[in-house]
Amino acid sequence: MPSAMTGTVAESKRALRGAAKFTRGRVAADDRRHASESLVRHAATVPLLAVPPENGVAAAYYPLGGEIDSRLLIDWMRQVGWRIALPTVEQANAPLVFREWHPDAVLDEGPFGTRQPPRGTPAAVPDVLLIPLLAFDARGYRLGYGGGYYDRTLAALADAGHRAVSVGVAFAVQEIETVPHESWDRRLDMVLTERGVLPLRDAPKTDNGHS
Repeated sequence: MPSAMTGTVAESKRALRGAAKFTRGRVAADDRRHASESLVRHAATVPLLAVPPENGVAAAYYPLGGEIDSRLLIDWMRQVGWRIALPTVEQANAPLVFREWHPDAVLDEGPFGTRQPPRGTPAAVPDVLLIPLLAFDARGYRLGYGGGYYDRTLAALADAGHRAVSVGVAFAVQEIETVPHESWDRRLDMVLTERGVLPLRDAPKTDNGHS
């Protein structure tokens, strides 16, 4: 049974989501275009992203609603050698399954207005996850949409012994002072915005020593 503290955190998250969507939605169209281009420029300065491991898999996302446009970033990651996968929701309240994606591939309709690869597409285990969000803070906590899919996914990957690097992708204006969090909320390893890579306080360490 949820504790009173858990209920309070959940209520705080719900209250923040409306304000976060409003803030994100106020980013002007021209700023959105420039931000998409800037993501690539800043990602290229991060060795972990610019130099993929052999057969490295990057789990990306296609932008939905007011999310920062990740498509130029995806194109760049393909060019430097990443295999790209997209998330699929194949069971409620379960970890995501990532399936390989190519630019000419047909996508099916997924839940919540998403587009995802068909079930027959080969699954892939990601080395890097690009993760959309509503808000983030300087410790790497992320305010998502409330489904818990990415938290469950990162936990499942860790339990399987696979250390995947989590990269929040957002507009800089989405940073807030503190994201309410609970014990199961997974911190991001880094946050990539149009202004650069945010240096996280007390950041979790990635396998190659980058923080």
